[in-house]
Amino acid sequence: MAGKAADHPMRLLLDNPIKLYRDCMRLADYLAHKQGFPRDTMRATVRAPWRKHQNESDPEEIMRHREAAVRGLSNYMTYEASKGAMEGVPAFAPEDAADSGNKR
Repeated sequence: MAGKAADHPMRLLLDNPIKLYRDCMRLADYLAHKQGFPRDTMRATVRAPWRKHQNESDPEEIMRHREAAVRGLSNYMTYEASKGAMEGVPAFAPEDAADSGNKR
């Protein structure tokens, strides 16, 4: 399994298409809210390629589509991080701050 994880940095998302789909839908919701677009329109934009290729049976094509979805998520995260760096504001909350609200 360790060799498989080293093949691709986003192996978790590539091996779990439902998680990848849900992450894409969450990003669509976030972008709709942040940029003022209608939520349904953004979600439909994300959903369309998934529906179009739902009957794909070629494993290489399936992997290519999954990699494209991962690239899209990664590109947006990179964009937000670089935007925050230029403004001098962290784009994402530090892990300690994110976990502090979940103390039991």
